[in-house]
Amino acid sequence: MKPAHIKCQRLKEVRRIYKRQREVWKAQQALGYTKLDIPIRDGWYKELVITKRIARYKNQDAMLEIIAKLDKHVWGKTKEEANAAWSKRVTDHLIVKEVPTISKKQFRKLSDKAKCLCVPFRYYIRKHTLRTRFYVRLPKGTYRVKYTRAYITHRRNIDPLLEQEDAFLDGLLMRNGYYEAVEKLSRWRSKWDCYDRRGRNYINSKLKGLTHREIQDIINEELSWEKN
Repeated sequence: MKPAHIKCQRLKEVRRIYKRQREVWKAQQALGYTKLDIPIRDGWYKELVITKRIARYKNQDAMLEIIAKLDKHVWGKTKEEANAAWSKRVTDHLIVKEVPTISKKQFRKLSDKAKCLCVPFRYYIRKHTLRTRFYVRLPKGTYRVKYTRAYITHRRNIDPLLEQEDAFLDGLLMRNGYYEAVEKLSRWRSKWDCYDRRGRNYINSKLKGLTHREIQDIINEELSWEKN
């Protein structure tokens, strides 16, 4: 009987390691958390807070429905880091000052009354992908942005044997010859190397352009590029 190929053996071994890793991760999650007697300070939150003034409006239910879907806070070790993270969020997805936006998927789940408070806008990603988001028209005074102390209130329970086994399994995947097997079984494997964004028509047009030129001119041009 012909022996199994070494690549097939490595794929089977990587699958077994992944299966055992999932079992270890589930066991780690089942350990749960322990509440601390005294909370530990851990950085700052910069967050969007709803004020009592929102109760003056008849459509406060629609506002609260939208606010529940907003990404309302960021964390930082210091106030400066929290402010920098908030500023980055403003640059990415906040159009109205200090009010986060919602995605198209979040917009579809809203009621008709809440959708009336959202205004769509479009923007480009990497200059060729068009995306749509929605900013929210909240009345002035119904919200404010403030800094809040962040605390650690619970501690994750740790089993040293599970931590040791998890590190050991990671080390098995780092052995020589196992990189290809890990990449082949990865769900998030990038296919960018085999993807030509410009398309086949662009390549054909460049090849047709070479048919009208002399071979010696093309060779001389390549040599000049190598010298530079």
